[in-house]
Amino acid sequence: MNPLIEVYNGNTIKMLCHYIQQYIDRNSQSVWEKLLPETEGIFVRGGDSAYGFFCLKLFEPLVKEIFAAGFVSHPILPGAFPQSVEHWGPWEDRERRFWSVIRQDNGQPIGTLVFRIYHDHTRLRLPRTPQVYAISEIDPTLISKIVAMDEPAGKSEMEGVSDYED
Repeated sequence: MNPLIEVYNGNTIKMLCHYIQQYIDRNSQSVWEKLLPETEGIFVRGGDSAYGFFCLKLFEPLVKEIFAAGFVSHPILPGAFPQSVEHWGPWEDRERRFWSVIRQDNGQPIGTLVFRIYHDHTRLRLPRTPQVYAISEIDPTLISKIVAMDEPAGKSEMEGVSDYED
């Protein structure tokens, strides 16, 4: 691959990651509060599926915005439940990780976004704001290995992106 394209793609995924984290930070609490009555009903009937409902609603406007900007995510943000991994934290502060490969609308991959969704198995509660970080890997098998790590590769990238100023 052309070195300029590699640098462009690397910076693009980091900027997109930063933008998404800002979106999550600005909107997750208000979306949670707005959906709480409906989410409570889902939690009573289906437990954790309530958190999936919240994620779909939180990311829905962002998916449209990203698509309008010329990017495609696969699977749709924040990722698909069957390829997600959950095995971190106590029941009151559990972490599930989802991922989605991001491509330009011409099909050129720019990297993968990994989402850390924190939730409570003992009652309906989000103990922490969801977090996102970027990795350069796009192969699903390798992504799955990275995502399953205790301290995922890319976490330091996420921290560096968080320091980015508008």
